[in-house]
Amino acid sequence: MDSSPSRALLLAFGHPVVDQYLACKVRAAQIASIARLTPLTILANIVNVVVVTPVLALVLPLPYVLGWVIAVLSLMALTAIKWFLAKRSPVELASRRALSAALRHATVLSALWAVVPIVAFASGNLNGIWIASCITTGMICGGGFALATVPQAAFRWVAILYVATVVALVIDQGVMMWPLLFLLTSYAFVVIGSTTAAGWLFASHFLAEAELEKHSELIALLLNEFEETSSDWIWEANSAGNFRNVSDRFLHASGRSRSELHAMRMVDLAYSLDEDEARDAVAKLEEAIGLQKSFREMIIGLTVNGEERWWSLAARPIYDDHGSFAGYRGVASDITEPRRANALASHLADHDSLTGIGNRSWFLKQAESMLEEQARTGQNTLTLFLIDLDNFKVVNDTSGHPAGDELLRQVADRFTAISEGRTALARFGGDEFAALGRFVSDQAASAFAEELVSVTRKPFRIGRRDFAIGSTVGFTRLRDKGDTVDDLMRKADIALYKAKESGRGRALAFESDMEREVRERRELEADLREAFEYGRLSVEFQPIVDSRSGKVVSSEVLVRWFHPTRGEVTPNTFIPIAEHAGLILPLGNWVLRKACAAAAQCPELESVAVNLSPVQFMDPNLVGHITSVLDETGFPPERLVLEITESVFLRDFGSAPDKLEKLRDLGIKISLDDFGTGYSSLSYLRQYKFDKIKIDKSFVDEIGERSDGLAIISAVIALAHNLGLEVTAEGVERQFQVEALRTLGCDTLQGYYFGKPHANPMKITQVSSEDWEDRSPSTAPQNSLEPQQVPGKKSSAS
Repeated sequence: MDSSPSRALLLAFGHPVVDQYLACKVRAAQIASIARLTPLTILANIVNVVVVTPVLALVLPLPYVLGWVIAVLSLMALTAIKWFLAKRSPVELASRRALSAALRHATVLSALWAVVPIVAFASGNLNGIWIASCITTGMICGGGFALATVPQAAFRWVAILYVATVVALVIDQGVMMWPLLFLLTSYAFVVIGSTTAAGWLFASHFLAEAELEKHSELIALLLNEFEETSSDWIWEANSAGNFRNVSDRFLHASGRSRSELHAMRMVDLAYSLDEDEARDAVAKLEEAIGLQKSFREMIIGLTVNGEERWWSLAARPIYDDHGSFAGYRGVASDITEPRRANALASHLADHDSLTGIGNRSWFLKQAESMLEEQARTGQNTLTLFLIDLDNFKVVNDTSGHPAGDELLRQVADRFTAISEGRTALARFGGDEFAALGRFVSDQAASAFAEELVSVTRKPFRIGRRDFAIGSTVGFTRLRDKGDTVDDLMRKADIALYKAKESGRGRALAFESDMEREVRERRELEADLREAFEYGRLSVEFQPIVDSRSGKVVSSEVLVRWFHPTRGEVTPNTFIPIAEHAGLILPLGNWVLRKACAAAAQCPELESVAVNLSPVQFMDPNLVGHITSVLDETGFPPERLVLEITESVFLRDFGSAPDKLEKLRDLGIKISLDDFGTGYSSLSYLRQYKFDKIKIDKSFVDEIGERSDGLAIISAVIALAHNLGLEVTAEGVERQFQVEALRTLGCDTLQGYYFGKPHANPMKITQVSSEDWEDRSPSTAPQNSLEPQQVPGKKSSAS
C-alpha cells in the first residue's frame, strides 16, 4: 500500500484515495477525535456565551440577543445529545454523509460566533471590542485545533471567523487596523498550517496501521503455509522451557503425543539420544537457554519411535508487555537425511570409491599428521611405500574394465589384510597404491615390502579365469628430520622407478645414490628438450648393401646428439629419456620428416629404414602422422621401411594388427628388428605380416667365436626365406663376417664395415664394392661408434 505524504494528506481531506473500508474507518476516527473534545467544546461555548451576552445587549435589541443565545445553546444541546449517543454506541465506520454533517455543524457554529466581532466593532464600544477580539482569537485557535483531525472543517471554522474579523476591522477603520489585520492573518496561517500537519499525521497513522495490519495478515498466511508445506516447523516454549502451542506437524516429527510434549522441554527431547555428540549438543542448548539468548543452527540428536534423528534449531527469546522473559519462539527442521548424505560425501571425499580404502587426499593428510607426531616424539620410524601393479593393463585389454575393477578390489583386500593395524593404506588411482606406517628397523620395513610383493604373486580369480600380475614396491624410511611428506613421496617414487627399471616384481629401498642418478637424468632430460627445441639434433644415414652385388640399396636413419659438455650422447641413453619425458612423439615425427625429405632427393636408394619405438607405435594417430609426412615430403611410401621390435606387441597387443595392416596397405614395408632376442619371435612371424627381419648384432658378433651362433643365423635365414621374408644382418664389422653371411644367403648387410653413417644420403651411395671387398680385417673400425642395441631401444629416434 502506498503511504506517501500526498496520499495521507488527500485522505485527511476526505478524498477517496484508499479502499472504501479504510476510508470509512478513517472518517469514523476523525469524528471520534472531535467527539472526545465535545465536553470541553460545549463548556467553552457556554462560558463564551455568558461573557459575550452583556456586550451584545448593549448594542443590539434584546430579541436579537436572545435569538443568538438560544441558537448557540440549542446547537450545544444538540451536540451534547449526539455525543452522549455516540459514547453509548461508538461508531467504527462512518460514511461521507456523517463527515458532511460534522462540516455543517462547524460551519453553523462558526457563523454564529462570527456575529460577535462584527457587532462589537460596529458599536464602537471599546470594552466590547476588547472582549470580542479576545474571544474571536481564542475561538479561531481553539476551534481550529479541536477540529484538526478534520482539516476541511477546521479550514471552514478559521476562514469564517477570519473573514468576520476582517470585516469588523474594516468597519472600525481604526489606527491599529493594519497591525491587527497582519497579526490576525499570521495567526490564521499558523492555525491552518498546524491543523493541516495534524490532519496529515492522523491520516498517516491510519495508513501505517493499515499497512502493518496487511503485512501481519500476510505473515500469518505465510506462517500457516510454512507450517503446512515446509520441511521446517515452528515451536514455542514458555518461560519454564515447556512446549506450548504445539502444531500437528511438530507432534508428527517428535513422535510424541500432545500431552507428552506439553510436559517436556526441548532439552528433554535432546536427552533422549544417548550418544557423545548428542550429549555435547545438550550442553550447548542448555547454556543458550540459560542465558536467554538467541541461537541458530543448534544441532541436537533425539530418538523418534526408536530411530535416531537429528534436528537443527533456531530460536529467539520473546518478552511480555512488561519486558519480562516469556519463553522462546523458533523453527526446527529434521536434518537427518542431509546429515547422512554429508557423512557419505565426507566418506567418499576421503575414500576410494572403487576399493573402499583411503584415497590420495586422505593419505596425504594422514601422512602430514603422522609426520608431525614423529617430529614431536623425536622418532624416525615412519616408512612410506609406493606400490605399482605389474601387467595390470593386460587384464583391462584382454578382459575389459569390469575385470580390471574387480582385480583392483581384490588387490585392495589383500593389501588391507596385511596392512591392518600396521599401516595406513590408500589407492592413488589406476593401479597405484601407497602405504604408510611405523617400522622399528630397516629389516621390518623391508619384510613388509616383500609381503606386499608376495601377496600379489598369487593368482587372482575373476570370473572363470585366473590372472597373475605381481607388483613392484619402492619405499623409504624417515632419515632426515627435516623431510616433508613431499620429500618422502619423491624418494619412494625414485625407489619405485629404479625397481621397475631393474625388472619389476620386487621391492627396493631408497638409497641416496638413486637421487643423484635421477637428478642427472632430469638434467639430461632438460638438455634434450633444449637440444630438440633449438635444432641441435641431427640425422645420419647408415648404408645397407646387397650381399651379392655389393651395391648400396638402402640405409637406416640414425639420430645423433652432440652435447656441448657431455660430448656424444648415444641414442640408447637419450631415447628412453625422450620416451619417459613425452618427447618421443615430436622427436620421432621430426626424424621421419627429415629422413623422407633427404631420401626423396636420392633416388639411388631403393629404400630408407626408420625405427619406431613402442611409444610411437602406441600413438592412435600413428598412421595419420606418417601419411602426412609422406604427402608433405613427396616421398613414395613404397620406399619407406618401418622397423619395429617385438616389444611393440607387448605394449599394444590389441591395436597392433590393425595398424600394421593399414601401413602395409599404404605400400610401406615393415621390418621386425632385433630378431631372436625376444621370447616369442616365431609366434610373431606367424601371427603378423612382415616384409623383412633383421638379425641382431649379438648373433653376428658370435660368428667365428661360437659355432652355435652361425647355426642360429643359418636357421633364421632359412626360416625367413621359406616365409618369403628378406633378411638383413646388422652390426657387420669384419670381412670374415661378410663372407660367412654371404655364404649363408643373407640378403643385405649393415654395419661399419661398409662405411660410417653420413648426413647426406648421396654420399653413402657412392661407396662401391671394391672399397670394402678388398679390406683386410685390420682395416675395419676397431672402436665402433655404433651403439649397442637393446630390444626396443634402437639408435634411431623411435
